[in-house]
Amino acid sequence: MFTITCILLITGVILYRTFAIFEMNDNFNVMNGNVQDMGDMEFAFYIDGSLSKTVPEKKEDYSLDTLSSKCIDMITKEQISNVSWDDENWEVKIKGVNSTKTKCYLYFKQIYKEEILRGAIPDLGNGRLIPITISDNEQPSDVNYEGSTPGGKVKKADITTSWYSYEQKRWANAVILKDGEVDHYTPGEEIPESAIESYFVWIPRYKYQLKESESTYNRYTEISHEYGEQSNNDQITNNSSNSPYEIIFETKNDGTSIGSTQNSWLTHPAFTSFNSNGMWVGKFETGYNGAIDKLGAEKNIQEPEKIIIKPNAYSWRYINVSNAFYTSYGYLRELESHMMKNTEWGAIFYLTQSQYGRCKDICTEPRINNSRYITGYSANKNPSCGYTENSVDCNNYDETVGLNQDGSSGWSYYNSFSQEASTTGNYYGVFDMSGGSWEYVMGVLQSSENDASPASGRNELYNSGFKGKYSCPSCDSKSATEQTTGLEWPSRKYYDLYDYNTSNQLYQRGHLGDATKELGPFYSVKYNYNTKPLRFINSNFYDASYFVNSGSPWFMRGGHFTAGSDTGIGAFVNENGHASGNYSFRIVLMP
Repeated sequence: MFTITCILLITGVILYRTFAIFEMNDNFNVMNGNVQDMGDMEFAFYIDGSLSKTVPEKKEDYSLDTLSSKCIDMITKEQISNVSWDDENWEVKIKGVNSTKTKCYLYFKQIYKEEILRGAIPDLGNGRLIPITISDNEQPSDVNYEGSTPGGKVKKADITTSWYSYEQKRWANAVILKDGEVDHYTPGEEIPESAIESYFVWIPRYKYQLKESESTYNRYTEISHEYGEQSNNDQITNNSSNSPYEIIFETKNDGTSIGSTQNSWLTHPAFTSFNSNGMWVGKFETGYNGAIDKLGAEKNIQEPEKIIIKPNAYSWRYINVSNAFYTSYGYLRELESHMMKNTEWGAIFYLTQSQYGRCKDICTEPRINNSRYITGYSANKNPSCGYTENSVDCNNYDETVGLNQDGSSGWSYYNSFSQEASTTGNYYGVFDMSGGSWEYVMGVLQSSENDASPASGRNELYNSGFKGKYSCPSCDSKSATEQTTGLEWPSRKYYDLYDYNTSNQLYQRGHLGDATKELGPFYSVKYNYNTKPLRFINSNFYDASYFVNSGSPWFMRGGHFTAGSDTGIGAFVNENGHASGNYSFRIVLMP
């Protein structure tokens, strides 16, 4: 095999020849530059079907149409079809050149851009992320799932065609391949599940219309209504979940909308804090590579190399917030990887509760993952009541289901019915946003009324592992006032900070965009089957609502597999930042 490098800057001819061959790898590179005599080769360039003297410039947003592009070995007359494009180096790579006499026909097409995104198109991070499509009726060839309704097969997408459509609720998906594996797949070719390390979903930058004024949201200072004993949630009026959020996509060049009154527009703060045109979010809760059971995924350590973000994996749990953050931070530094913030969770929430997610005239909520810590799982019916501490008819869950298996109460990811649990109702959405594990997010309370620094945690017994003062140092009969030997805090853009208070019901402290105070009014309810006296819930499908306070200064989102209707994409509770077998985390990329 030979590698032949031809430097291209064509002047006056479409087909041309160069000379000289040197042996390196199996790649044939054609780069944009000056002509050199390097080999007995001929080339033709086509841009949007028309002959061209040069390849398009990188800034013109073109890519090689690898399905049409080909090279012909002029000695054997065989076609060399393994033609790919390197966006980072702006060159074509052709494998399988065995002859010095070769003709290549290179077709360039403009990258697909959905108009409604208004420029906030997926950023593939210089080729690190591989664009994909996902089938809802074919299972991966290397997955042993025996259900009757298979789905989830991944193929490399052709980025010059409509590989995503937010108008049709098909959000852009991409994967990271294992072990830094180079992309050798051609558009339309299956990418085996065994070759994939992580899945990500693109959340484009957008602004959304406020349903109420911030002053109205701020009146939800505490529980607005109380209900007596209830048999289920059907008797509670839901004021907001049936109403879609209005969203307009934009880029950072469009400026920033800063509305705070009813019907005004607010650029979502998840994008302004990084000045980005969008973000890639982990499609599933973060898993621990190599875990063969749920206990094997409990690791309170920093190990970025153990990250997997895949369906049918055991969720990485029993990790404190500081280790979860630095594990996420070290995953892909070139793509600004980090642990999800509370406002970033909120960005997924509003897009889900819009016409581009789970809404038409009314909205539905992603189905709960009611498996015991297996990612991508979905319940086979909506829970009709809140947490009971027992598996009952209104709150069934599967504790013993195995990987790639359906349970008595739910479906594996590779059963196409599992799409009920995604933010879009299909395979293109984000999973595990309801149930599975509670997910820590980077949203934390100030350490005291007079100190705006973030709290490390509750006290020396229960904390995040970050250096800093405790929010309740004397609780649990402890005496130390701060964590002095922990990890350093990251820069301010990596976490959301909330005003100090001792109450877990003072919801006015929420930030616009984080999907907390905007989900009011809030209720307390006592279910007649529940041993707990009261549950605090919001108006978004009755999801649990416990704001951060001095006793528990860290936010968690989404809910637990046992939590019934208390769980949901709008659920939020407070915790201490410590490691627990019930708590996981999620990763975000900001290319």
